[in-house]
Amino acid sequence: MIRTAMRSLRKDLDRAGFFWIVFVLSSMFMFLFFHLAMSDAIGVTLINSSNDLPTYLTVFNVGLCIVVIFLANDFYVKKKSGDLAVILICGGTYGQLVEFLLFQTGILMALSIPVGIGLGYLCFPLLALVFWSMSGCEVRLSFGLQPVVFTACVIILEVFWCTMLNLGYSYRNSILTLLKGEEKIKLKTPKLLTAPAIRWVYPALYLGCAALVYTCKDAPERMLLWGFAGTAAMWGMVNKAVVPWLEKSVSEKWIHDGDKLVYMGLFREDLKMARLYIALFIFTANILCALMAGTVRNSGEFMLCLLSFALLIPLLSLSLMFRFATEASGRKKQFDTLNRIGYTKEQLRRIKNREVLCLYGFITAVSLVYIANILTALGIFHLIPSSIGAVIAALFAGSMAVCGVISSFQIQNAA
Repeated sequence: MIRTAMRSLRKDLDRAGFFWIVFVLSSMFMFLFFHLAMSDAIGVTLINSSNDLPTYLTVFNVGLCIVVIFLANDFYVKKKSGDLAVILICGGTYGQLVEFLLFQTGILMALSIPVGIGLGYLCFPLLALVFWSMSGCEVRLSFGLQPVVFTACVIILEVFWCTMLNLGYSYRNSILTLLKGEEKIKLKTPKLLTAPAIRWVYPALYLGCAALVYTCKDAPERMLLWGFAGTAAMWGMVNKAVVPWLEKSVSEKWIHDGDKLVYMGLFREDLKMARLYIALFIFTANILCALMAGTVRNSGEFMLCLLSFALLIPLLSLSLMFRFATEASGRKKQFDTLNRIGYTKEQLRRIKNREVLCLYGFITAVSLVYIANILTALGIFHLIPSSIGAVIAALFAGSMAVCGVISSFQIQNAA
């Protein structure tokens, strides 16, 4: 079975490589953050904490890293459903399926953990230098027992639950559903909520909640409430307004524009996948910006929030890139069909680039509606320096731009 698992990894090396990178960076970030937060300058202990905010921030960051890994693992294994079905068709037992999944994910995780921790050790001096130059607090790489124990516990917990989720997925699906992919139960939405007039309430709520952050001068913590409400409105906006508009336009408006018909149709499917990541971007930015507003007078805590943003946003961007690359790698047959019916290579290249531009441009614009407004409001209220707000917005836009460029190159080669 180990040979089968190795052959499957080699056959799908690009997807496995992206999953491995996500796990490496998540492990590295957790290792760095535990050591930074538990240094003498910050003082997090997670048992008898001397400072509540850094403790909550540590839990939030580590929890988000776990969510990112779960998302990457879940999608990676579901794309392996064909291999799982073949094993069952050939007479494989559930025990052999367990071995296959353990070897598949186990090999990737076993290779990623030491690399992630090693990169963490190498990057810590640079992180400590940045932390000291911006906050005046000196942190040293601690080889104490507590940071190592917590890092090991989180990584072991990740490996255990990823393995259990993989086994549960293969156990509850039959050969037929594995071959077709996991079917989703679709709930019927009341007609009142799908009426054209009601659909456009969601964009109004989304923009309205973004505007309401400027009313939180005396209570910046209320920004969290408007951010959460805006995230819910964004979910409804994508589901009930944007996607239906794209479906209608594809079938009616763009039927005579061959290029636009294709890339907007692909963008429509990408958007259904990307809505979760948009919610995570807004949720993360909302939490960290609100925390920074409350810690601006404490340089150590402020830098901890800023570094969290600087590490979490690229990690989420990379996770989105992994998901998109995985989707794009399965489109070779679709583009071969377009090639046979008369699309030139130049047209296909242009279609792929415009699909990437639409996806990353939409995500950046929708997320910046909240990120930029929250940062602007905090700057107006003199809760954070305007220069820091500009750096945070540029960091988000830069992360998305870099991942978009990489995705463009990747889709040209994969599809």
